[in-house]
Amino acid sequence: MLGGYETTATALSYLSFILATHEKEQIRLQNEIDRICNDHDLIMKNEYLDWFIRETLRLFPIAPFIINRQCNKECEIGDLKLHPGMNIAVDIYSIHYDEQLYGPVSPLKFYPERFQDKRHPLAWIPFGAGPRNCIGMRFAMLEIKLAVVQILRRFTIVPGKYTLSHFAEQERFVIGPKHGILVRLQRRENVEIVKCE
Repeated sequence: MLGGYETTATALSYLSFILATHEKEQIRLQNEIDRICNDHDLIMKNEYLDWFIRETLRLFPIAPFIINRQCNKECEIGDLKLHPGMNIAVDIYSIHYDEQLYGPVSPLKFYPERFQDKRHPLAWIPFGAGPRNCIGMRFAMLEIKLAVVQILRRFTIVPGKYTLSHFAEQERFVIGPKHGILVRLQRRENVEIVKCE
C-alpha cells in the first residue's frame, strides 16, 4: 500500500512542479483535456498527456535505485566480466539523461514531444523492466492521469512564492528536494466545467 500511494503522490508532486514551471506545456495540456473531456477513452489514450507524464518520470524517476538483479551465469558485457551471484544495479539517471537515447533536444530540458518517437523499450525505466517490473505500473499511470485531468480542468498550477525554477544537481538523487515542492493552484477563469461522465 505504502509503495503504491507514496510513489504516486511523489510523481504528482513532480508533475505539479513541472506544470508550475512550464506554462506553455500546461496550457497545451489543459486545451487537450478541455477538448476531449467527455470521452474517458480519449482522455486515457491522449498522447500528449502520456508524453507529459513520461517526460516527467524520465526527469524524476521515483525509485531510481530499486532496479537490481543478481547474475545467475558467467557472462561478459564489453570488458566487464560478471560472475554468478554478483549483484547488478541499473543507473536509471545515466539511461534517462543519455544524449544518444534522448537527443537531439537536450535530455536536461523538459520536452514531452521526445516521446512521439519510438525508443528502445529499456530507454525509459522508472517502473523497472522485464518480468520483475512494477506490478502497479498501469494502475499508477491511470491514477496519475485521472488526478492531472481533474486538477487541470479546474485549476492552473502556478509557481508559489518559494518555487524553485529547477532542482539543484545534488537534490536530483533523493525522493524529494530538500525544501519540498511549493506551488499554488489558481482557479481557471471563464472555463465552463462540463461534467465528465
